[in-house]
Amino acid sequence: MNYNEEDQQLKQREQALKQREQEIRLRELELEIARETQETDPPLYQTRKENLGKKSITHWRKNLLFMGKLFMIMVVVCVATKIAYWLALVILISSITWVSYKLFFREEAV
Repeated sequence: MNYNEEDQQLKQREQALKQREQEIRLRELELEIARETQETDPPLYQTRKENLGKKSITHWRKNLLFMGKLFMIMVVVCVATKIAYWLALVILISSITWVSYKLFFREEAV
């Protein structure tokens, strides 16, 4: 019986040793996976909601000023294009009129 007890004790030690080896290997694999993900993933930071309070009024004011400036620029560009269109039309018509006068209505001096 003494031999049988020693055999069982030896088997228990082997099982405990195998279990520890498996746990160690599992930890090594987890660390390896963690290192790989750290290399590929960007670092994550804790985020929190910004408490605007009085800043929200100034934020809206800045946005409204920006939109107003943008609107005014658009109006100026539209007016400038209309003025340029009419100016080009006047120049074109006057040049056609001048060329037709020179070709058809001017008397040649002899």
